[in-house]
Amino acid sequence: MIKLQQIAYHYPHHPPLFEGVDLAVAKGSLFGLLGPNGAGKTTLISLMTGQLQPSAGEIEIDGESYPADRTSILQKLAHIPQEYAFYPQLSVLENLQFFASLYPAQESNRAQLIDQALELTGLTEQRRRLAKHFSGGLKRRLNLAIGLLNKPRLIFLDEPTVGIDPQSRHFILQSIRELNKAGSTIVYTSHYMEEIEQLCDQVAIMDHGRILVQGALRQILKRDPQLVVELAPIDDQNRYAQLNNTLQTRGFSLSELTISGYPKDQTEIGELLQELASLNLSVVNLSYGKHTLEKLFFELTHTRLRD
Repeated sequence: MIKLQQIAYHYPHHPPLFEGVDLAVAKGSLFGLLGPNGAGKTTLISLMTGQLQPSAGEIEIDGESYPADRTSILQKLAHIPQEYAFYPQLSVLENLQFFASLYPAQESNRAQLIDQALELTGLTEQRRRLAKHFSGGLKRRLNLAIGLLNKPRLIFLDEPTVGIDPQSRHFILQSIRELNKAGSTIVYTSHYMEEIEQLCDQVAIMDHGRILVQGALRQILKRDPQLVVELAPIDDQNRYAQLNNTLQTRGFSLSELTISGYPKDQTEIGELLQELASLNLSVVNLSYGKHTLEKLFFELTHTRLRD
């Protein structure tokens, strides 16, 4: 459905944000795009939705390419931003009627599309209320309803559940599942790792304008279990250098005060801890086991998603 090849992009008077980025999103997938703040997610989505043009490379959407097929591509997709994108002084129904009028091709079944969007987002009973009186959760549900009015085959959702009530979160997540089951391809960004694990079958993790890993979520999480050891501050640089040499010999890495690696067995973990004790180094935290998406994210970016 989406294919990015060797994409480069830079803002004027700034160094390149992307260079040689490749990304593939399969048709019908629910694709999670993850990255810390400043990783380039928003810019990448802006490129895929035709709001920005790459400095180099090719973007293909459903067999068509920017910029030659831009008009045709935009008729197939919806971009539902984190910001509210409606008129607060209008009612829900008035907003939907206005935005639906922007799609002449859907004129014959406009009323049906509006009813479907209301039902899917749980806003049917709220359709007469002014949008300015809505809670944050209801406003995000209205955002989603508006995005469905052109019957998009490809939907981009940017942080749709940030700061909303549990009921609205349930409606939005359930709506996303139903849209995907009906055949829509969805690209989803979120700060909530558990949402990505619950919803998505494909993921990509990016940082500093690079795609670090991408593929089927199940396959990515099947990687060998990782050991992560966080140490207390080390004042003696000689001990730090000695520790670094020891870790390199064993195939572990050291980033500031965090040791990471893939031990062969529990015995090797015990030997490592004995060496730390011999150097009078204190362990603050230790984790070892199967990968979760949060562990993998931290391993690849050395940051938490909410940082």
